[in-house]
Amino acid sequence: RVARKKLHEYEGWPKGIYPMSDGWVPPAYPGEEELIAYEEKMNSRRKAILVKRHVCVKNVAFDDLSQQDLLNKAEFSMYCMPIMEGPYSGEGDDRTWYLIVYYEVAKRGKVERAFKALDSDITDVEQVP
Repeated sequence: RVARKKLHEYEGWPKGIYPMSDGWVPPAYPGEEELIAYEEKMNSRRKAILVKRHVCVKNVAFDDLSQQDLLNKAEFSMYCMPIMEGPYSGEGDDRTWYLIVYYEVAKRGKVERAFKALDSDITDVEQVP
């Protein structure tokens, strides 16, 4: 016999004040069957193993790299931070952006080609797991 979890222990259970001390929950809250189905669905999804690269690019390249269609086509995502004006960053087109680029290992070639097309070769930048 399978040990049953308490409702609030299921992955899909909404966090909050329910169930009440007497076990009552609103009728609109998911039932045990729904929670089990949700948990099985989440566990059956393919897990993506991502790697990242730390890159600095100028504003012109950043404007092109941050276009949603390019991100979708090359299959990567980025965490972007502008570097404050100073010895390493200027104004306007001279502004430097620090990017953390995330992608799946199998998509490495697509990502490198996308950067190379914008005159930002990242083939020598270390790929970090």
